[in-house]
Amino acid sequence: MEFRLYPHPTDSICTPFVYVRKQNAYSRYFFVSSSINLISITNQVNSSCITVVGGDEKTIIGKRRPNREMILDYLLHYECASDNFSDYVKNTCVIPTFPLSKEEAFVKTIIRQIINAKQAKRMFSNFVKKFGYKKGGLYSFPSLGGLERVSIYDFKKFGLGFKAERMWLGIKMLEAIGEDDFIQINGIGSWSKNILEVEIHKDYSFYPFWDKSGEKIKKNYGIDLIKIGRKSKKLAGDLYVYAASYMEFIK
Repeated sequence: MEFRLYPHPTDSICTPFVYVRKQNAYSRYFFVSSSINLISITNQVNSSCITVVGGDEKTIIGKRRPNREMILDYLLHYECASDNFSDYVKNTCVIPTFPLSKEEAFVKTIIRQIINAKQAKRMFSNFVKKFGYKKGGLYSFPSLGGLERVSIYDFKKFGLGFKAERMWLGIKMLEAIGEDDFIQINGIGSWSKNILEVEIHKDYSFYPFWDKSGEKIKKNYGIDLIKIGRKSKKLAGDLYVYAASYMEFIK
């Protein structure tokens, strides 16, 4: 059984987890209560069992993991366009990871508005390295207080362009609003609202299956996530996680 995180980290990407020099072990720092704390995910070789150290498992990987049996049952009764994708599901345990704070979820979503997923992942990683905290070669996403000290000019200089003001104003509002009030922030439309719900609720059943990723999954594998979601959002969300992870895997 192969173990993969989604999104899957590389040596150059510092979030959501940084690869450390140990097989199938991933670690990062999390800023909380005025200090940065090390958390990590490890798994047993050839096993789907995982261990979360230094943090709440539900905070890192969500309340529920994708149901492989449900996905395999669906694929068994559906002529999938790719047998390789079915084999991937059979042989791979995909563990989604999520932001560890609402400010991290917000920043990640604003950056994803700007460019495609691959570039956004790199930019988000650079954001953490630029404005976050480093310890022992690993990085922590900056605290809300640290983000509040960053100017619009610094955000523009970083490469956020016309989204710099949106980022700056949104960060100023984060302390006062609840996790369900992101819609109050200028520039949070239907797509961004869905993405934030995925990250905050730690559940891909909230994903906007009509976006470019959903279209690509339908084109590549004939899997219509919108149609599936009308009957079961959990199945649609789990299929999305595995299909998106598989597309990363084959690149």
